[in-house]
Amino acid sequence: MAVGPLALVAGLALGGCRGDAAEGRPALPDPPSSDAPSAATGMSPERMADAARNFLAALSPEQREAAEFAFDADAERTRWSNLPASIVTRSGARLGDLTDEQRRRLHHLLRASTSSQGYQKIAGVIRLDEVLHEEASAAVESGEERVPERLLESWTSANYWIAVFGQPGDPAWGWLINGHHMAASFTVVGDRIAFTPLFLGAEPHEIERGLEAGWRVLANEGERGWRLLQALSAEQRAVAVLGGEIPFDVLTGPGRKGSLSEFSGLRASSLNEVQRTLMWELVQEYAANADDAAADAQLDKIRADGLDALHFAWIGPTDDRTARYYYRVHGPSVLIEYIVEEGVGGNAANHVHSIMRDPGNDYGEDWLGKHYEEHHER
Repeated sequence: MAVGPLALVAGLALGGCRGDAAEGRPALPDPPSSDAPSAATGMSPERMADAARNFLAALSPEQREAAEFAFDADAERTRWSNLPASIVTRSGARLGDLTDEQRRRLHHLLRASTSSQGYQKIAGVIRLDEVLHEEASAAVESGEERVPERLLESWTSANYWIAVFGQPGDPAWGWLINGHHMAASFTVVGDRIAFTPLFLGAEPHEIERGLEAGWRVLANEGERGWRLLQALSAEQRAVAVLGGEIPFDVLTGPGRKGSLSEFSGLRASSLNEVQRTLMWELVQEYAANADDAAADAQLDKIRADGLDALHFAWIGPTDDRTARYYYRVHGPSVLIEYIVEEGVGGNAANHVHSIMRDPGNDYGEDWLGKHYEEHHER
């Protein structure tokens, strides 16, 4: 039986796992026996297929024509962006054009494809576009001219698009929801689910005014990276903190899935037990956005590579958490990036981007035996 993320953390925290006391390294859980069921089996693919069929069934003929694509429509299946709709057009059925019943069925599909935390993050990112629109509109009305009108028109929760590739329930099919600050791609191959790439951003990162003041959609991504950095010794930081300027954005954003081919930063083999636990909790924060079965399967894959294969890198200040900074965790089966962005609609440090990828299996390419060139218009 695969060990779930929470069970693993509990085992590490309570010291209930085997480890090498001399090196202070917690042992990873034993892999499942050959006759144990796969972590990705069960009802997850079936639930997702049922929800996708119900969503498509509720669409008008015109909406279905816009939303449905052949599974091998690679140019559409790998084309996504985190830019506003006024800059990059999307394909699919637009959220703002759906009826209430169609939207309810879309949310059922989202819940069938993600964990409770992943669903709340995706739904929250969509909601934040409306907050950004309201705040930026108020700034313009008060005489500020920092926001172009075309961006105001783009920043709205209505501007998200849903596309389905292949027939839900087929041996291989998938779906994509994409708009400003969010792209969630799901690929089903047999009883396995690939959920990368998953891009999530937020502006504002934290709502500053009103009844929702203090609310964050991506509450732990920055916190867990910061905690790991602060746990490092001076010697470890010297290796983990890379030189150079903070990047403009995540380095493996749309159209750039292969842009980080080499590892850099501090290797996990140099971490003590507490630091290794913090790194694993950081990886889990991203993987656990997927449905439990898919998340467990991905974490099993990362464990199979060996925790020592992971690298942690940081760019930016190490003593000012309100400033811009960037970090990543990179291994053979996972690439996580997080960056505090320049603000567009408000506070310069209240805008974040994050992405999780599987370098060898984005879009399920390893299972499909096909290498995908990622398509993107910028």
